[in-house]
Amino acid sequence: MKKTILLLVLIMLTAILAAGCQSAKDNNDPQNQQSANHQSDNQQSADQKVTVAGIYLGESTEAVKEKLGENYTSESMGNDWFGEQTSRWNYGENLEVIVGEETNSVLQINLYSDAFTAANGEKTGVTAGKVLPAYLDKYPLAKDHFEGKEIPGWFVVDEGVWLIFNFKDDDTMVNQEIADDETVQSIHLVYEKFMH
Repeated sequence: MKKTILLLVLIMLTAILAAGCQSAKDNNDPQNQQSANHQSDNQQSADQKVTVAGIYLGESTEAVKEKLGENYTSESMGNDWFGEQTSRWNYGENLEVIVGEETNSVLQINLYSDAFTAANGEKTGVTAGKVLPAYLDKYPLAKDHFEGKEIPGWFVVDEGVWLIFNFKDDDTMVNQEIADDETVQSIHLVYEKFMH
């Protein structure tokens, strides 16, 4: 009986070792590595963040300077709206990047011309009929904090992050009904928590 148990234990150990060797061989196989790399590349593109001018919320001020350069003017905005001292970095009249001076990170991005684009190449001046369908298929519309109604042209692109296509030139960013031929006046990437 003891010999039978010993024999079974030896067989199980041999099987485990053989499986481990096969696994190590598979990990060293170039075809398997290429397949794993390809899957990793696809995962990265699926998880890619929506940006404006190549910038995402929460990015460091250093990353902004690397991507957009240091040719901007800065004006202090105080700390009333964002809960920390903030500055507005103006890249000409085309682009505003709101940065937190304590966190050294991007809190909001406002695009006012076609000098820069949003994530998928969207620009100001493009019609709603060209811009909105792709987002409507992929992202839910944001809802206002007062009545819970969907806001046309405002999309939840990540948890707590909204991408806003503004079709009115009235400094409110609030769209009512949007006709297909209306053009994008500005594009904004914002944290939901600051949109009150």
